[in-house]
Amino acid sequence: MSTDPKTTVYLITGANHGIGSLALVNALSTKPNVTIVAAVRDPSIFKHGAQNVYSLKYISGDVDGNTALAKDIEGRFGKVDVACAGIATYMGSALDTPPSVLQEHFEINTTGILLLFQALAPLLRRSATPRFIPISSAATSLTAFTELPAGYTCYGASKAALNYIARKIHFENDWLVCFPLAPGIVKTDMSRANREMDTTGSLAPIQDAIAMESEDAAVSLIDIIDGSTREKDGGEFINVDGSRTPW
Repeated sequence: MSTDPKTTVYLITGANHGIGSLALVNALSTKPNVTIVAAVRDPSIFKHGAQNVYSLKYISGDVDGNTALAKDIEGRFGKVDVACAGIATYMGSALDTPPSVLQEHFEINTTGILLLFQALAPLLRRSATPRFIPISSAATSLTAFTELPAGYTCYGASKAALNYIARKIHFENDWLVCFPLAPGIVKTDMSRANREMDTTGSLAPIQDAIAMESEDAAVSLIDIIDGSTREKDGGEFINVDGSRTPW
């Protein structure tokens, strides 16, 4: 099956968790001429009522799984116009973070994103406006937020590495729009879990002050992604409000 060239095919990974990726799927599903591929670990438990939403199996960091996902998308839709890839997080200081957890974060947040790009590149090339948008976080900024007492050690390190890869992808692929996108602090199950794990107590007041509803964040992210260009946004570190986040 091949998708109508006028239809935009979005791939959203981790569509049942994270920044409110389900909110992204919900918001996109109401747009005309859009097909959404919700890439999830277990498609059997991800149900969505919209006829333009399809769930496919995806395990971040798994080479064979990424290859299978790309082949499945190719067979069903023929291309990918926008790939928006998600996250894993753990709260802990550098002293307390288990090496196995650090390794897991790099596998998901860094290696996983690289593998996904490599698998999807041929399908993105078939798009008239290809965009590969890894989801990052302002908490990974080396100059702005590393002094925060909240323990983002393995999350921040793995996402900082992701930011580098995204910027390299931009410079090495002049046919593509690619930039890391920071969604801000969003009211999700993950942010609530982070709040509980934060033994410093520093995260709660920040969340209380600036946390966004997932539906509002989704609309802002979609507007940024759909309006992005290589000249304006490529290789930059973009925040949910459209501003540039310091590396």
